[in-house]
Amino acid sequence: MITGAAGFVGGHLVRELEAHGHVVAATDAVPAAALPGYRAVDLRDRDALRAFVREARPDACVHLGAISFVPDGDRNPADLLTINIAGTVNLAEALRAEAPACRLLFVSTAQVYGPVTSIRAANVPIRENAPLLPLSMYAISKTAAEHAVSAYGAAHGMQTLIARPANHTGPGQSPKFVAVSFARQILAAKVGEIAEIRVGNLESIRDFTDVRDVVRAYRLILEHGQSGMAYNITTNARVSIRELLDRLMTLAGVHPPVAVDPELYRPSDASLRLDVSRLREHTGWTPRFSLDQTLADILACGR
Repeated sequence: MITGAAGFVGGHLVRELEAHGHVVAATDAVPAAALPGYRAVDLRDRDALRAFVREARPDACVHLGAISFVPDGDRNPADLLTINIAGTVNLAEALRAEAPACRLLFVSTAQVYGPVTSIRAANVPIRENAPLLPLSMYAISKTAAEHAVSAYGAAHGMQTLIARPANHTGPGQSPKFVAVSFARQILAAKVGEIAEIRVGNLESIRDFTDVRDVVRAYRLILEHGQSGMAYNITTNARVSIRELLDRLMTLAGVHPPVAVDPELYRPSDASLRLDVSRLREHTGWTPRFSLDQTLADILACGR
């Protein structure tokens, strides 16, 4: 069972699971009839969610359903909390009642660890037992949902696992996210539709992992992960947003002028480096896609 299956990651995860022999039941809050075993269910609708679980009888569940774009959460904090936290509790309760043996993988975020600070340097890998120091409303919602999932595991003997992926991108992602936004603008500039690329702060440092590597990690955690554990997921392919833009321009063979848009500008920051030794040891996961391959595939999707 996959919640949030109609989103960017959900489509890749459906293909990954089906390619390895799993039968998928998919749900999201929006119509998406092309997905296998699909039913539109809002996580806030406890009765509908429980009915879907009762019918699907899942052996495992990947919980992707959430508001996942940080600015969206900042604009709608009430929806963020009711979907990301209360929705997660509703799912855990539905599984406890209707499929108590189901393995539940809650997809969190590396943002729960907080920012790089003087005592948490960017070059020191963070392990899963590090203190959680969320700052954004999005990270706070994910931290609270993690605690709720762990509480269900402890109180009811449910098999619960947590994934903490760093930034991930790839073909099919929304243009709200930086790599796809840049790619679409570059392609438009290449054919003369626009004269310049609009950007925000180019000095921030981010990890970028290919979504196909991320969903393979989710599958492997479901199959081999240890209940009660959290797993970092990243390639630690850390680049500045400026370098990301330069790589896309080079791959596209065009270098249009760049203009800073104040509405896109955010303060400089850096992603933490994550230790992924637990993921490798428990599942055998290693990344398969380089950043340049990921960016080339995004460009190949066109506009």
